[in-house]
Amino acid sequence: MAAETSATEPIGGVAMIDDLPDFDALCLPPSGQLIARRDFSIIPVRKPKKTEWFRVRTGDEWRIDLPLYEEETGETYLVGPEYLGFLNEQGLIKRAKIYTVLVYGSGVLFLSHIGLPDADGKINSYNRSRGEAYLKAETEWVRIHANKDLGGYDSWTPESKMAEPEWPSPPNTLKEMLAIAFKGRYINTPDHPIINQLRGKL
Repeated sequence: MAAETSATEPIGGVAMIDDLPDFDALCLPPSGQLIARRDFSIIPVRKPKKTEWFRVRTGDEWRIDLPLYEEETGETYLVGPEYLGFLNEQGLIKRAKIYTVLVYGSGVLFLSHIGLPDADGKINSYNRSRGEAYLKAETEWVRIHANKDLGGYDSWTPESKMAEPEWPSPPNTLKEMLAIAFKGRYINTPDHPIINQLRGKL
């Protein structure tokens, strides 16, 4: 037998159901868009894509110089102090400044690193031109693309006005972002696969 539905007397020929939801609680905001907070459980470490408009977060608290190890695949690891010397002796340490970056439209948040100048203060043209683009991206939206003929990055700014970035919170600090971005990618143990491979412990 079908379950009985609780109803009141018909009004205008339509039965009124007693167990209706709270329609005020279901009402959409004026914009008609649902509001949700993104869970930043993944924060990539990469360069901006050539089709992405991006901004760089201002303030020294949102950038940091760190030693990195970069595989040929582009996978990047943070290096602990115990293995910094071992990797540096083999020329495998990349001294880099890490920036906080946000993509227009998608709201993708990521970290992006640029190699620092060497001991003589020299920096290659790719790093220099990308650093200049990142500086510009502190105050306006920028898009970049590597130009092999130029030996550096071309950069563009938008022809129309784009809304200012809304930086998400959380994450509330760069340390929070680093902990998420480099989870499982921190070289700090003697049995780390990368250390084993370089030492021939296969």
